[in-house]
Amino acid sequence: MVEKIREKEEATTLIFFRHGKTDFSEERFYSRKDDPSLNGEGRLQAENLGRWVKGGAFSALYASPLKRTMETATYLSGGLNLNVIPKTGLEERTMGKWDGLSPDEVKERFPGEFLKWKSDLLNFVPPEGESWKEFAERIIKAVDHIRSAHPAQRVGVVTHVGSIRVIVTKTLEMEAGHHKRIVLGYGSATRIDYTSKWGNLYYLGVVPFTQAP
Repeated sequence: MVEKIREKEEATTLIFFRHGKTDFSEERFYSRKDDPSLNGEGRLQAENLGRWVKGGAFSALYASPLKRTMETATYLSGGLNLNVIPKTGLEERTMGKWDGLSPDEVKERFPGEFLKWKSDLLNFVPPEGESWKEFAERIIKAVDHIRSAHPAQRVGVVTHVGSIRVIVTKTLEMEAGHHKRIVLGYGSATRIDYTSKWGNLYYLGVVPFTQAP
């Protein structure tokens, strides 16, 4: 019997795309109420993704149901000739009453809760929002559902920077608090190949046609 270094098996490939840029300030917590659309630069980024994947062998294309992700997914769907499947559970973390506010505004309006948040970033639940751990559990549940629906297939998933950070953190078994060390540009792609045992990070935060080696 010949011993093998590694047993090979068919993987389920998920490629996670971060949506294109919007005009919403990066210094504020994203607000689902505002639900911003792509700006001109964001549409170009989404168009680049669509050209990059054109003709690729994808079985399905999912997207967070928010405007910026659905709009980005529309550009990919044209290149892949696939309909976009809105997937609840892939949305960015909600901060509840803090949505749309800057950290300084939160500190001024919710001083007690602000201090609790700073002392426990992973477990603190903002008023009417969700903790980072609750957010992470929601994202992983959505991804597991997509994986189980498409075994040994390649699937595109358009989502948000926080969501992709959660997925990469989980895949690499990183400490949860290190998620913000993962840098992902607008209109970037991250690929993970899932086997029955674990996920393998194939590439991270690739920006098609614009990112130098």
